[in-house]
Amino acid sequence: MRFQDLTFVEQDTGIKQALVPIGNYKVSVILEPGKTLYELAIFDDLNNFIQFPGIHPAFGEKYSSDVIPYLSPEQVNGLLLKIKTIVGVI
Repeated sequence: MRFQDLTFVEQDTGIKQALVPIGNYKVSVILEPGKTLYELAIFDDLNNFIQFPGIHPAFGEKYSSDVIPYLSPEQVNGLLLKIKTIVGVI
């Protein structure tokens, strides 16, 4: 799955969201109204936020954010590939 293949659905809030299943995880990519850069978050099968080393910039630090902001489509592509590699679904 590449950025170009994502299907964004507009939510009631105006946020456009694409959900990508990768293994036992769901990757959410959103675009907020009026913005040009995307945000990405990963959820487990119970819909809990999770973080992966090598994906989340401050992984393991006390105030590490579950959401990765300010992503270009190319950066989203790179993160999707990394997540697939970590999960082992390439």
